[in-house]
Amino acid sequence: MLGQYFYNQTMKKAVAVFGSLFNNMRIVRQGTGETRVPISYGPRKKFLARIQADTVAAADASIAIKLPRMSFEITDISFDATTKLNKFNKRVLPIEGETAKANVVNQSVPYTVGMQLNIYAKNQDDALQILEQILPTFAPEYTVGIKDMEGPGTVTDVPIVLTSTSISDDYEGDFQTRRT
Repeated sequence: MLGQYFYNQTMKKAVAVFGSLFNNMRIVRQGTGETRVPISYGPRKKFLARIQADTVAAADASIAIKLPRMSFEITDISFDATTKLNKFNKRVLPIEGETAKANVVNQSVPYTVGMQLNIYAKNQDDALQILEQILPTFAPEYTVGIKDMEGPGTVTDVPIVLTSTSISDDYEGDFQTRRT
């Protein structure tokens, strides 16, 4: 039963660690100084629709999404046969304060989780400042140690690999229409 708990928490921890990698992004603007860029989990289409709706209802600026902003989401989950280990491997973890009892954790199953990070900005300079803080970190891989991922007292090294980057800049329409 304990093994089941750890497997259920593994995905949640991996997603949280991915998002926390980008918590301290900041941009610098002439005259206003340094601004922190917020990040949250959510689909790209949801944020684009909200930004477009905020443009229409710009009279109430208190509800508008502040830009620049980042979001991330899971795009795919696939089995990773290249790192699969023997499924009969088990770890026996002693229970603190108990001498006759121990928890048994089965071998974890390797999955590759595809994540997409999105940057939203009013102007290209803000977006490029954020991108320039991210790209040097991944060359093309950055490894993070995650505690208690495969049982108490363990640290699992999880490589985060940058597979691609793309820019989407929609500027069709009149000058009153917001670019996406």
